Amino acid sequence: MKHFRLLLGFSLLATLLLTACGPSNNVRLLSPPPLDAAVLPAPNAPRVSVVTFADKRGDQTTLGVRRDKSAFVTGDDVAQWVSRALADELARNGLQVSYAATVAQARSGNPDYLVTGQLDEAWLREPSTTELSTGLRVNYVLANRQGRILHETLNSGQSRTGLPSGSAAENLLLETLRDLVKPMTRKIVQAIEAKK
Repeated sequence: MKHFRLLLGFSLLATLLLTACGPSNNVRLLSPPPLDAAVLPAPNAPRVSVVTFADKRGDQTTLGVRRDKSAFVTGDDVAQWVSRALADELARNGLQVSYAATVAQARSGNPDYLVTGQLDEAWLREPSTTELSTGLRVNYVLANRQGRILHETLNSGQSRTGLPSGSAAENLLLETLRDLVKPMTRKIVQAIEAKK
C-alpha cells in the first residue's frame, strides 16, 4: 500500500510538472532570424513591395484552442507577421524589397512588382498534453504595372508530439511560417524571372 501511495504521488507530481511546463495561453509570434548584412540585392534587381496582408480569419482575437478549451491568444499582428516574413525572405533571395502598410503607400514608391494577399487561416491546437498542431493559409497576388501575374492559395501545417515546453508552440508556429513563406517566395521569384 505504501508503494502504491508513493507511485500515485509521483504520478500526480509528474502530471503537475508537465502541465506547468506546457505552453502558456499567450503565444509570441517569433520572426525568422534578421537579414544578414551580407545579403545585398543586385543593383539591377527588381523592386518588389509587399503590402501587409489583410486578416480575413473569422476570429481575429484567438489563435486556437488548448486541451482545457481555453484560447491561445497573441498580442502580435498575425497578418503582419506573415507578410513581413515574406518580405524578408524575398530580400534574402536578392530582390530589392520594401514593406508597406497599404497599397497606396506601396505604389507611391513605384515598385516593379506588388505583392498583396490575405490571411485566411492561422491556428494552433493542443489535442493532448504532448501534442501540438498548427496551420496557416494565405491567398496572395503578385502583380506588375500591367496587371496580375500570379494568384495562388498556399497552406502549411504541422504537428509535433513530445514533452511540453513553454516555447514549443512558438517554435512550431515559426516552422509552419517558414514552410509557408519559402515556397511562396520561390514561386514569386520564378514568376519575376520569367518576366525578364
